[in-house]
Amino acid sequence: MRSPMAGISTPDARPRSSLRVAMALYSDLDHDSRVLREAASLAAAGHDVTVYCLSYEGPSEGTFRIVTHVPDRSGIVPDGSSPFQRQTSSSRIRRIIGRTTWMRDYVLNLRAWGRWAVRTAGDVDVWHAHDLQGLMAVGPLVKAPQQLVYDSHEIFLETGTATRMPPPIRRLLAIYERRLARRAAALVTVNEAYAEVLRRRLEPRAVVIVRNCAPHWPATETSTVRLRDAAGVPAASPLILYHGALGPNRGIEQLVAALSQPGMASVHLALLGFGDVGRLGVDPAAPRSDGRVHVLDAVPPSELLEWVAGADVDVMPLQRSTLNHWLCTPNKLWESLAAGVPVVVSDFPVMRGIVLDDPAGALGGICQPDDPASIAAAIRAIVERPADERAEIRARCRRAADERWNWETESARLVELYDSLVPTA
Repeated sequence: MRSPMAGISTPDARPRSSLRVAMALYSDLDHDSRVLREAASLAAAGHDVTVYCLSYEGPSEGTFRIVTHVPDRSGIVPDGSSPFQRQTSSSRIRRIIGRTTWMRDYVLNLRAWGRWAVRTAGDVDVWHAHDLQGLMAVGPLVKAPQQLVYDSHEIFLETGTATRMPPPIRRLLAIYERRLARRAAALVTVNEAYAEVLRRRLEPRAVVIVRNCAPHWPATETSTVRLRDAAGVPAASPLILYHGALGPNRGIEQLVAALSQPGMASVHLALLGFGDVGRLGVDPAAPRSDGRVHVLDAVPPSELLEWVAGADVDVMPLQRSTLNHWLCTPNKLWESLAAGVPVVVSDFPVMRGIVLDDPAGALGGICQPDDPASIAAAIRAIVERPADERAEIRARCRRAADERWNWETESARLVELYDSLVPTA
C-alpha cells in the first residue's frame, strides 16, 4: 500500500462532509497524471481517497492511499501486448483462436480484479471508475447506497484494441458500457467534444467536463536545460519535442521524416516517453537522422514540465486513425502550454480551436499530420521567428495556462460534483 504526495490543492478548502472514495484503475498508475491529480484534489477537499490499480512505483508519502494488485490467473493485462495490436504471420484460424483466448482471459482477469478491489475496499461511499475497464471491473458490484462515478478519459471504444475487435463484440461492449454508465451518478470526461459523443451514446444522468490540464507551474532557472542537456543539443540548435507514448498513429514516423525537409537541417528532435520506436521503423542511428533524433526515457509526472520547458516547440502530429484522436485534447497539449512551449498540433477541430483561437493570439501552429512537409513548415514558422517574437509566444502560452487552462480551475468542477454526492441530513 502506498500514498503519494501529488502537490495538488483544491481551490476551495472550506470544511465539508467527507466521503469514502475508492478509485478503480485497471492499469499502471505511475504515468497517469489525471488519476493522481483527481485523487489528490478530492483528498485535499476532505475526502478519504484510495486508488486501486495494477501497479505503482512512485513516491510513498501523501494525502491518499494506493493499493496495487495484479490478477494472477494469467499474464493478460492491459500492457499493450494485445494480439489485436500485434502483427503476426499466423494463419487466420490461429489468429482467431489467439484473440478469442486473449479476450476470454482478459475478461476473467478483469472480473477477478474487480472482485478483489471491492472486497478489499470494504464499505465505501463512492466508486470512481476510470475508463471502461474500471467501470466493467467494479460497476456491476456497486450496490446502493454506494454511488458510482464513471470517468471516461477517452471515447474508449474508439481507441486501441477496441477499434480492432470484431463488430459484434464492439456492439456488445457498447451496450454494456451504456447500461453501466446509466447507473452512474455522473459521467466525467475531458472535453466538450467527447462529452457530446458520450452523452449521445451512453445517455448518462449527468456529464461533468474536467480537462486534464497541468497545475500552475512556477518556472525555475534550471527548467529549460534538462531536456537539452540530456539530449546533448547545443544551445544554438532548435530543439523540438514529442513526449508521451511512443506508439503507432502518433505521427512519430512523419515527425522524424520532417527533419529531412528543406530548412530543417539544424533542427534536433527529442522523443521523450515510453515505447519502442524501433517497432515504428524509426532508427535514431540511421544516416538520414544525422544524429539529430534523441530517444529519452519517460520521466515522472512531477518532473515532466521541467523537461518539456526545454523545447522550442512541442509537436503532436496525431494521425486521424480514430474518432478518439480526431476529437482529442491530449495531455501533452496542456503540459506544453503550462511550460510555456509553443505547440504544433494536427489540424483537428478541438485542438485547432485551442491553439489558433486564443484571445491573445495563436499559441503555435497546425499541420496536416500525415505530411512531413506540412509538419516541417509549421515548425519552421515558429523556430525561424526573431527571438523577441518567440519569447512572446512562450509568454502567451504561459498566460493561457495561468488564466484558463489549469488544473486548479478544472478540479473545482470535480470537487463540486463530489459535494453534490454528499448525503443531505
